[in-house]
Amino acid sequence: MHKEKLWTKDFINITTISFFIFLAFYILIAVLPLYLVDTLHAGTDKVGLMITLFLLAAILVRPLAGKWVGKGSQKKILVYSTIGFFIATMLYPFATNIGVLLILRVFHGIIFGILTTVKGTICAEIIPKSKRGEGISYFSMAMGLAMVFGPYIGLHFVNINAYNTAFIICMVISVINVVLALFIKVPVNIEQLNMKSKKSGFSLNDIFDKKATPFALSTFILACAYSGISAFLSLYAKDLGMVKAASSFFIIYAIFVLVSRPFTGKWSDKFGARVILYPCLILFALGMLMLSNVHSSTMILMAGAVIGVGYGSITPILQTQTISSVEPHRVGIANSLFFNSMDAGMALGAYVLGMIADANGYRSIYIVGMVLIIVAGIQYYVLTKETPIPEFICDDEDIAV
Repeated sequence: MHKEKLWTKDFINITTISFFIFLAFYILIAVLPLYLVDTLHAGTDKVGLMITLFLLAAILVRPLAGKWVGKGSQKKILVYSTIGFFIATMLYPFATNIGVLLILRVFHGIIFGILTTVKGTICAEIIPKSKRGEGISYFSMAMGLAMVFGPYIGLHFVNINAYNTAFIICMVISVINVVLALFIKVPVNIEQLNMKSKKSGFSLNDIFDKKATPFALSTFILACAYSGISAFLSLYAKDLGMVKAASSFFIIYAIFVLVSRPFTGKWSDKFGARVILYPCLILFALGMLMLSNVHSSTMILMAGAVIGVGYGSITPILQTQTISSVEPHRVGIANSLFFNSMDAGMALGAYVLGMIADANGYRSIYIVGMVLIIVAGIQYYVLTKETPIPEFICDDEDIAV
């Protein structure tokens, strides 16, 4: 029996593209707030607005991007969006006032929303169906690596006041993405080709798939919980006098994500996603409990390890189930729904948990986060216990374009 190969040239290329997208994203996340305040002399309210506009643009365009990816040429969308991403990074040195920078962030957010949708869809179609969980685990590790190296690179250049150098690095890696996109072969099944020939008006069904809703809802709730870490852990650690431990938390988190994901991906393929997801939910909740009762730097680092295995393994499993729950030609719609659920959860969670922290202190954030994880587990069990996971790739119908 022929063994399906995961590490093909196309899989390596699309994973590298994903890494460079998020590397540029996290470099800019680290650089732009200080650039806005120190160079453009803006207030902190403009920093929040800059982040909100970017995410809002990405969230609003993704449902449309999902429709385009399902009915258009994925290769062309990938190439054009990587070119657009390069143009956006090229314009940052010329954004010398607040208004221009905010407009640029909206444009960049739109391109980011399209690009993250199409590259995730292409990856899902490149990965052999028997290695779907393992493949998406490796693919999502690219974002985990970028999450570690991006802020480190960005803050290094901020410390030496070299903002333009950071922008140039983003330009260079964006050009590499364009080149890689040109050499990717995208598998397309016959059903998708038939969909391209059909003309139909716009409908809610073009941007939403109810079969993916249970997994998207779990993604949203868990992202709300995790936003308490991404948005407030540094402030919480500062109050406790453990700032160095907070920065080390994310390094430990990333290490355990990288170590655990290949195993949890393989086990998910072998034993089923649900068998792996429930223990990971328990680990995520345990990590939140540890953060709510921190008394030493060691406990923060231990929580980073536990949450790295827990939440770090949950996200690729939920992404796999989201795209596996829909027909092949609707994978783009499912991908946009997954990423929008995550971004919306991060945005709403940070806002609501911020109000909770103001009223009850930072420890309360992680208690609420633990409750949200329990709610997500119950919701997942109730809505998916009888949900079949259909195949989304038909080998005998795949052709290369």
